[in-house]
Parts: sequence; structure tokens; C-alpha cells
Amino acid sequence: MPDSSPNTDPLPVDAAGRRPAFFAPDGVDQILTMVLELATELWVLRERVFVIEAVAAEHGLPLKSGVESYALTDAQRAELAAMRAEMMNQLFRTLNQDHRPVGG
Repeated sequence: MPDSSPNTDPLPVDAAGRRPAFFAPDGVDQILTMVLELATELWVLRERVFVIEAVAAEHGLPLKSGVESYALTDAQRAELAAMRAEMMNQLFRTLNQDHRPVGG
């Protein structure tokens, strides 16, 4: 005979439930590594552009406006596409490496 007594188990405190997890703990380390590598690359480029524009301005060259109005050739577009592909390969290389937990 089924038990018909009311359920007295406490309700969960977090009514929304658990948050979904998209990555295993080691996946988080891989993504963090990728983000830090991107941030490092971005800062290096920002610093170089700043210096290049400053040097150009000191020499009376309107570099900033010239860059903004520049039209790439097909060959330059192809070169940039190859550079972008290499950057993406470097960025995602961490996903293909064997990661072991710290202290493990």
C-alpha cells in the first residue's frame, strides 16, 4: 500500500536550481588561459599603435586619419586572413593540450 503521508522534506533554498555548467573544471583553466593570452596580445597592440601614432604625429604625419581611410588590396586581405588563421591556431592550441590539475 503506497504511503499517503505528506512529504516533510525541506524545499530547496535555491528555488532557481543549479546554474548550468558548460565546462569541466579543467576547461575553465583552458578558457582563462585563452582570455589572458588575448588580453596580453591586445595590450601589446594597443601600446604599439599608441607609440606609432605618437611618433608619426611628432614627424607631422597624419597617420591616424590615413589609417582610417586606407583601402586594403586583395593581396593584403589574403595576408591578413593568413595571419588571423595563425592567431586562431595559437589561441586554440591550449584546448589540444593535456592539462593536469594543480598539485596532481
